[in-house]
Amino acid sequence: KNPGEKISPLEAAKLNNQLQQYIIDQSRLGIPAMFVCEAYNGVDADGSTRFMRPLNMAATWNVGLVHRIWQVTGREARLRGMHICHTPEADIVRDPRFGRMSEAFGEDTWLTTEMVVAAITGVQGGYDGAGVNRTHIGAVAKHFAGYGQVQGGRNFSSIQISPRTLIDEIFPPFKAAVQRANALGIMAAHGDINGVASHADPWLLTEVLRNDWGFKGYIVSDSNDIARLHDFMNVAESHQSAVEMALKAGVDVDLYSELAYVYLPEMARKDPSLMEYIDRSVSHVLRTKFILGLFENPFVNVDETKNVVRSKASQDLALEADLESAILLKNKENALPLNPHKVTKVALLGPLLDENTQKMFESVTGSSVEYVTEQGFELTDQKGGNPGLLARDEAKIALLVEKAGSADAAVLFLGGDEFTAKEAYFNGTFGDRDSIDPVGPQDELVKRVK
Repeated sequence: KNPGEKISPLEAAKLNNQLQQYIIDQSRLGIPAMFVCEAYNGVDADGSTRFMRPLNMAATWNVGLVHRIWQVTGREARLRGMHICHTPEADIVRDPRFGRMSEAFGEDTWLTTEMVVAAITGVQGGYDGAGVNRTHIGAVAKHFAGYGQVQGGRNFSSIQISPRTLIDEIFPPFKAAVQRANALGIMAAHGDINGVASHADPWLLTEVLRNDWGFKGYIVSDSNDIARLHDFMNVAESHQSAVEMALKAGVDVDLYSELAYVYLPEMARKDPSLMEYIDRSVSHVLRTKFILGLFENPFVNVDETKNVVRSKASQDLALEADLESAILLKNKENALPLNPHKVTKVALLGPLLDENTQKMFESVTGSSVEYVTEQGFELTDQKGGNPGLLARDEAKIALLVEKAGSADAAVLFLGGDEFTAKEAYFNGTFGDRDSIDPVGPQDELVKRVK
């Protein structure tokens, strides 16, 4: 998944060409591989254009702008050697405690549907369900279905939802992804809907998605979720049983697990009736590769990579989108914009302050404004995948308040960081929250600075 994500676009393109050549040369049938990336705010790889998150995109209310963002993302991904992205999220998200809120387009079914169609048609380069797409990549809409409705806003929790809400509010973005946007892939959801695990639900993955909606693409598991039918959900008696349940339900591709579809060759030898389902899944994946033109040209033009990825035009688009997504909820007593005749010294303060923030402010104001900058405190100890909250430090809070008092205006940088607002896993990491209050003493900092 995402080979070359930690190197430059040009080096990634060269690497992926080499990997592709090796795979074609060494495989029995010479079938090219399909490289996958994450790309919900631009290609998740070094050197690519980085856009704001989908929740911000939805805040622009500008479907055309979002379409242009994803067009750039799809082109940059293809020029790195990628072919499919596991995005966009077509989930409806309504519980702010859920750590993945910012990866989706919000709580409204209609707006999410329009944004999802704009994203998929953009990243797929306008693929219309026929012909070949050689310039962009395929989209995998996720997580089908109801993932954002997990109980308590807790990742992997069960999903309790009425049939009417499921059909009227949760399904429409996915249905539009299939019928309007021609998405090449769908990813099943971690959870279970009213007790039925999505990865083992033939009604959801075959009857609704394929038979009712006419989906022709491939269905991929979420990370390790086929094995979890046994390990976590306890609906399968063994990993092999979990494989059979998922395969027959309609899951075509097992996303990086050593405990699931790796058993299929052995299982098929013992039970040849499984070949019917294996052939079905293989046909869905091969169809995708044909649509992406991989058999005619599986390689990247590295000259284009060098000239196109993270171009000035793409960076200008990112700035345009950032500006359109900014929302001012209140402007009491016309506090903004800051009056340059009254405000000559500004304090930039708080735990989310970036090392380049002052430079960005100075690029706008020049030398007419003096800045005092102080981060004050971190939110966590930032230790690996399971960081701990830091103890309250009164001296650091007092320092921030003092800095604010020395200035004509204070701008606070608050909220969640990469360690406290993200996808939550099983190992006790932060991500989902039991409260929407800011982590640590941020509330008190606001009151004291004010």
